[in-house]
Amino acid sequence: MLTLGEAFRLLFPDASRQILGFVEAPVLPADIFAFAAYVLEASGAYHHVTPESGAPSPDRQIIVDGKMRARAIRVGKSWRESTVPPGKLPSVPARITKLWRGLQPFSSELAFTNLAPDAVCPSWWPIMVELLMISDEASRHVGFVADNIFYAPVVEAFTEGDVISGREFRRIQSGPATISTADPSIVCVQPKSRTPAVGCTMRSLSHHLALLPGQGSVRASWVTSPFEADGAAPQNLGLLLIPYPYAVDASVFVAAGDARNRWGWFGVEQQWLPAIGDSEGRKAFVIFVLDLVRAARKGERRVDGVVLPELSLDLPLFRQLARALAEESGVDFLISGISSDRHGREGNFVAIAPFFLTGEGKLTGGLDQLFLIREKHHRWKLTEPQIKDYQIEAALPPSRSWWEHLNLLGRGLDLLVYRGGTSLTTLICEDLARVDPCQAVLRAVGPNLVVALLMDGPQLEGRWPARYATVLAEDPGSSVLTFTSLGLIERQNQAKKYPQSSAIGLWKDEAHGVQRLELPRSSDAVHLVLKADTKTEHTLDGRSDDANAHRWVFEGYEGISADPLAKPKWLSTGKAR
Repeated sequence: MLTLGEAFRLLFPDASRQILGFVEAPVLPADIFAFAAYVLEASGAYHHVTPESGAPSPDRQIIVDGKMRARAIRVGKSWRESTVPPGKLPSVPARITKLWRGLQPFSSELAFTNLAPDAVCPSWWPIMVELLMISDEASRHVGFVADNIFYAPVVEAFTEGDVISGREFRRIQSGPATISTADPSIVCVQPKSRTPAVGCTMRSLSHHLALLPGQGSVRASWVTSPFEADGAAPQNLGLLLIPYPYAVDASVFVAAGDARNRWGWFGVEQQWLPAIGDSEGRKAFVIFVLDLVRAARKGERRVDGVVLPELSLDLPLFRQLARALAEESGVDFLISGISSDRHGREGNFVAIAPFFLTGEGKLTGGLDQLFLIREKHHRWKLTEPQIKDYQIEAALPPSRSWWEHLNLLGRGLDLLVYRGGTSLTTLICEDLARVDPCQAVLRAVGPNLVVALLMDGPQLEGRWPARYATVLAEDPGSSVLTFTSLGLIERQNQAKKYPQSSAIGLWKDEAHGVQRLELPRSSDAVHLVLKADTKTEHTLDGRSDDANAHRWVFEGYEGISADPLAKPKWLSTGKAR
């Protein structure tokens, strides 16, 4: 069982003797937050926090009254607004030092004690809560404002010696996994976007900092631009959703392994893609996508992002399409599922080409260095009902258990700061449904926009993607897009077991609920329009964020059709090779 002193030494083994002895406090708010949050969670003290509310029973409550709340806000604001020379950190506030030294008598007390029902709060609980509150208030806008006094030193540590030239973008490729100096194998701290409106959790205690598990579980990288933001961000966001492939032949599912075992592996052959050597076929696909972008922009519509589903492309075609889109004024990013990483390892990956991170100019010379590629966290297990619904029994007999043939080498999430106040991340199919490991990160950080790429059937309100999207929309309040290709939907439609559907996507936000995205007949894509909205959120201790919470809400959608002359004939057949 850890004592408070042992818990701090566990997190900060290299701290000075003065800090270890609770004489001098750490100089980074994120370090104080890491310790306070870790101990409050380990002790269970966090769920005793309550704003002064005239509750019927004061038993073992940590009551945060108006005076304590106002003091935490004032001290935190003074700390973050301190004026110091470049490269220097502000002095630790006197209130923090007093609280820190107040922990000295409790250094040998256990972090967790099984208290009797009538026991009062340990005296160190309120101290730890106030330390967390102040460090959280001191971290307002951390990770979102480039020159934040506490974030800049962390970024510099990751970008020292970099050349921002279009060839090297280590700041993007090596986004920090934590903004605290606590041992990252135990806990990480990241900036935060949303505060849950429901529940009584550690996540409910902070607006600006998130406590994450150690990076051995999942590495969450916080990615910001090396350049200053240009002007005010538009209030609308236009996404072009291209549900490619439009057709999937049963033969794309290929069995692997010993057929005598009940456990089987399967792979997916991307027959809907022109062969690597078919330069004309690949060029034709790029021209088709560009034509869709231009068609979607008619009538002053915005196309800020282009999104394709799970496994829709391979890396060479993603690269080719990204280079073409980088030349299109106003396209901020391309997101797609791909079948290999930049080292040639085959599998199931999501790739983001975040053009918006390059500043005002589109730097194409070193564009590949911008790509953020991560692998899927969980293998897809094809169940017997799925095999029958998709009519692929000939390739994968339903009598066996079929698992996606993947090597899971590392788990990570990229959290990209977009338009100043938005954090954007992506999931791949099962990543949305499985609680571990990335759900803990998603719940803690509360990204404003989550894009989940699927290889799945129709996106209906009663199916699994809608259920899990609803969870994230309620806690922490993320807006979630689930998006699949038309190919498997059409295979299921052909089985005539269920009502015919063309629901390629499902949008969920906390303001408007669920919106099904149907691909209209004869359309090739859907243009989804989102609107920026703000909301005031409160922590469990009663602190307001002063309407600084950002969220994306549904505004509308419509089908987009390409010029028939720009459509390769093999698009509708799924046979490009």
